[in-house]
Amino acid sequence: MVMDHREYPKINMEKTGALIKGKVVEQGYTVKDIQNYLQLSCPQPVYRWFKGRVLPSLDHLLMLSKLLKVHMEDLLAVEMDIQGRDEGTDAGKVIYYDIQEERGAGKKEKKLGKTTARLWTYWEKLNIGAA
Repeated sequence: MVMDHREYPKINMEKTGALIKGKVVEQGYTVKDIQNYLQLSCPQPVYRWFKGRVLPSLDHLLMLSKLLKVHMEDLLAVEMDIQGRDEGTDAGKVIYYDIQEERGAGKKEKKLGKTTARLWTYWEKLNIGAA
C-alpha cells in the first residue's frame, strides 16, 4: 500500500499577526474594542496575536472574521510547499499571503508561472464558501 504524502499548509504567525492588526486598524477598531467584543478579561491575548506570538483560537478567529467582515482565511498568512518540489530549493513553493497582498493592492495576479497560476486557481476552487 502506497501512502499519499501531502504537505500541509503552514501558518506564518508573524505575518498573520500583522495581517490581523492591519485589518483591525484599517477598520478603526482599538485593542480595547476587540477585547470587549470577544469578552476577554484582559487585552494581552490581542497584543500576542498582533505580535505573532500566538494565533487566535478558532472561536476568536471566527468572531474576528465576522466583526471585520472578511473570511477567516483572509486573516491567516498561509505558506504551502507543493508536493514534488525539489528538495533544497524554493522551486514550487507558493506563499499565499504574498499573492493575496498583491491582489488586494489592485493587481489581478503577480507575474506567476503557468503552473503556479493553475495551482492558485485550484486552491481557490477548493476553498469556495469557506467562512
